[in-house]
Amino acid sequence: MKAKKIQFSFVVITALVAGINAEEMKPKVCPTIKHEMAFEPIIVNSDLRKSTDQKIATSTTLKDEFTIQDQGATHFESLILEIPNVNFSGQDSRPRHIQIRGMGERDEYTGAPNASVGFVVDDIDFSSIGMAASLFDVKQVEVLRGPQGTRYGNSALAGLIRIDSNAPTPVEEKMIEITGGENALREIGAIVSGPLSSTENSTQYRLAIQKHDDNGFRDNAYLNQDDTNGRDELTVRGKLRFFYDEETTIDLMLLHANLDNGYDAWSLDNSFTTLSDETGKDTQKTNATTLKITSKANQNFELISTTIVANSDMIYSYDGDWVYPSYWSSYPTFRYFYQNDKSHKTASQEIKLVSTEESKLFDGTTDWLIGLYVAKLQEENQVAEFGDDPFYNVWSGGLASDYQVNKIALFGQLDYAIDTQNTLSVGARVEHHTTKYTNDYFAGAESYDPNFDLFGGHIELSHAIDTTQILYASLSQGYKAGGFNIKVADPALLYFKKETARNYEIGYKTRTSHFKSAISAFYTDRHNPQFDGYTYIGSAYTYYTENFDEATNYGVEGEFDWSIQEALSLFGSVGLLQTTVDGDSASGAFSVDGREQSHAPSYQYSVGTQYRYENGIFVRTSVRGMDSFYFDNSHDQKSKSYSVVDAKVGYETGKFEAYLWGRNLFDKKYATRGYYFANDPEYANTKQFVRLGDPRQLGVTVRYHF
Repeated sequence: MKAKKIQFSFVVITALVAGINAEEMKPKVCPTIKHEMAFEPIIVNSDLRKSTDQKIATSTTLKDEFTIQDQGATHFESLILEIPNVNFSGQDSRPRHIQIRGMGERDEYTGAPNASVGFVVDDIDFSSIGMAASLFDVKQVEVLRGPQGTRYGNSALAGLIRIDSNAPTPVEEKMIEITGGENALREIGAIVSGPLSSTENSTQYRLAIQKHDDNGFRDNAYLNQDDTNGRDELTVRGKLRFFYDEETTIDLMLLHANLDNGYDAWSLDNSFTTLSDETGKDTQKTNATTLKITSKANQNFELISTTIVANSDMIYSYDGDWVYPSYWSSYPTFRYFYQNDKSHKTASQEIKLVSTEESKLFDGTTDWLIGLYVAKLQEENQVAEFGDDPFYNVWSGGLASDYQVNKIALFGQLDYAIDTQNTLSVGARVEHHTTKYTNDYFAGAESYDPNFDLFGGHIELSHAIDTTQILYASLSQGYKAGGFNIKVADPALLYFKKETARNYEIGYKTRTSHFKSAISAFYTDRHNPQFDGYTYIGSAYTYYTENFDEATNYGVEGEFDWSIQEALSLFGSVGLLQTTVDGDSASGAFSVDGREQSHAPSYQYSVGTQYRYENGIFVRTSVRGMDSFYFDNSHDQKSKSYSVVDAKVGYETGKFEAYLWGRNLFDKKYATRGYYFANDPEYANTKQFVRLGDPRQLGVTVRYHF
């Protein structure tokens, strides 16, 4: 069966390079939004020079507003598993921990935050805390796979995810969207946009508000409640665009996100029925401001200044024993509860100078850019643990920590046009981290202040076969700061080194008016790779990160979108991944030597078809699948492979849209996170516990444009 699925994946890859010479067809027109559905190039905002998705020499997935709406995705969680070689850990109420090409964290960590996957929303860095990822009124989502050392630096060792919302408009625009569905799903969103006055170059505004509620797909049989794992989320985004003069634009954005979610997702029998008496929380309240100034006043360069201030307050708690008092008759007081109150504050300033036509170097053949980035992060954690353990008597513990990091980075890039067909791009980034960490906990106190000098960059060569096809080859290096482990007694585990990832990649992209595809092959060599683990010490689990000797991540990624005829399209993607690890754990608690890495399935795929006719009928069906993968480094338990089917039908007019949709139509059970341990008072029944992905859900969405 597995061989058949892998064979199917290769069929999808074959389709990526098919259809190039098919007969030209008229671009589709969406009757609702009057958008030309031809495959036109789209600007990639993650790129320093803002190349198009056709020209950027890296493996990239870009989903624009219309694709997101067609799919019916209202949160980034709904897109993740349709993107090649991207996975996530179901450790939270919304994905915070994401893996790209098998690299990325899986758990909450109360030491120093150190993400492998960069996560940016409207220029705001949400790496490792990225729950505030509503897709309502979003212009596009970008996923850049592979180390992004030049573009983003630390936190983008594995890749970068960027979400950009829509900008203010010069004409009035209004829309309201309402969704209702099973599991008490209720969503309402509204948008207003336009100029403040009728004068020329009037200030423009945009306001988008969305409220989301659902019950979280769990029933708590002990409390007789169906919403202990529910989600209650509000996102408000306001934007102003000022035209200071003909050459200078000022963009101001205010973001308020309030996610007041429950967390009651685990059960002893791996079902959707829980028995906890102390239900948890997974909340995030974010207030952020961005100020971007873009000026072309100097003919020799374009100046882009981006200032960001963001504050997030979070609570993450759960009933660790997963049951009510007296569930275990032998130990009726058995109890464990965990809570972490977190404050995450960031401030950053980036200044970038980008060449103009007049200032190109070397006889007008070479574009250039140079930039400075400074940032400060402060994170405070208040951790409390309470329990009544039959082996260790009544115990309680806590930790109060303060972590600060100051970053300064210099980066630059040269793009040399060798001739009309070939372009060489060279970029580099040098980054310095000054860190300080202190804590005070029930068994003592700790203090660490490691500092790191980090270097990343890229060399990319692009060859334009013609106006519709390019080939590229690239070498890129990404980095991730080292750090320290808290509450460990073994000196060998106290510190871990910085990690460097060197990525070799070749790719091919094509785009015509009716067909687009991209396919790439990559090989990533990881030096001092960081892997996390946990072991039971004393009366609690101890979590830590350590370096292994080396690791490799390599594979193939591809996507295609084919307009078979005016109203009918076929789309799909595939990711093939192989991973290795060499070395032994310094703790001796686990071994991954010669094994695949965690949360790194050997294949992922999605394929579907969409029908949109000018009479207003809309139909979309898709299937996505994933191979089994190891849940963790500390044990060898694996998930099971699975496939999920989604469908959507609707009717569209010039102003009105209505859709009936279904997710996971065949109610497939699949796991997004797993553990292997004993969760009984005697610690005698070691077994696999899994967090299940969302079951079947049916719903209706209506949208009206004023």
